[in-house]
Amino acid sequence: MMRLPAATSAEGLDVAFITGTKEWPGCDTEQLWTERVFVVLPSEHTLADRTEIDWAELADESFIVSDAAPGPEIHDYLVRRLADLGHHPEVQLQFVGRDNLLAAVSVGRGLTVVSEAATALRMPRIVFRPIVGEMLPFSAVWSAQNDNPAWRRLLSLARSMARPGRR
Repeated sequence: MMRLPAATSAEGLDVAFITGTKEWPGCDTEQLWTERVFVVLPSEHTLADRTEIDWAELADESFIVSDAAPGPEIHDYLVRRLADLGHHPEVQLQFVGRDNLLAAVSVGRGLTVVSEAATALRMPRIVFRPIVGEMLPFSAVWSAQNDNPAWRRLLSLARSMARPGRR
């Protein structure tokens, strides 16, 4: 993720859409939308019948993440959130894509977390449950010197699509 904003400041890339709201030297950043964060559970898991799940209820669970993006970012996210509760989570790296990661959840190899957009996927034997109060911001990062008219139109479109009430 750190290379994308650097590429925008070197003018090799018009924009990077990232999770988070971090400021980057020489770049402008604008948060465009947020999504709820969901834990992915096997359908027979004891928490699967809950409508929402609190981080404290996940403190002793095992998690799995993909080695491919955004897996490393999810790993760090899990460690931060659960460390705040005084737990060091067990997070195993899996050398698979998202679909296979969800299949691994379905057979009980661990839990994972996804943003709200991923809940549109339908797969047998898994459920998505929102984590109470957890929101993930998505931002655009671009070079402050970028005056490309096509990029400005894309930014305008992204802003209009991200307006509250549009989904």
